Amino acid sequence: MTCEEIMKYRNENNHFAVLLGIRTLKMNPGYAMGEMELTKQHINAVGSVHGGCIFALADTIGGAAAASHGTQITTISGDFHYLSAAMEGCKRLIAVAREIKYGKRILVYDVEVTDETGRGIAKGVFSYYNLGKPWKEELS
Repeated sequence: MTCEEIMKYRNENNHFAVLLGIRTLKMNPGYAMGEMELTKQHINAVGSVHGGCIFALADTIGGAAAASHGTQITTISGDFHYLSAAMEGCKRLIAVAREIKYGKRILVYDVEVTDETGRGIAKGVFSYYNLGKPWKEELS
């Protein structure tokens, strides 16, 4: 499958990401960019975007970058740092994932999350395990 086909499949079939409003917008081998459109359901009791939503965005887009090589993957770890609060009124968050290492089984990605103005919200390093199963045309 091409990156475009993998991205389309993941956007339609990652039901958790769909629930949160996360979409992968660009995918190339070792790279992905996506966004999460924010609603009041993303806001916690103190008026900021819930940290779990931000982490889920980063993990989803990191996973898209890892999956871009054509095999199915699963997350094995994430070291994540929150830099600024995304307060109520923020319309969307953008995540960019760039490959650090593409090994036989372990894949590592740097993921940065910003708001729509480009302000840094969070940054992390995510590791994924290559399941060794190619994406199949039947999935699309």
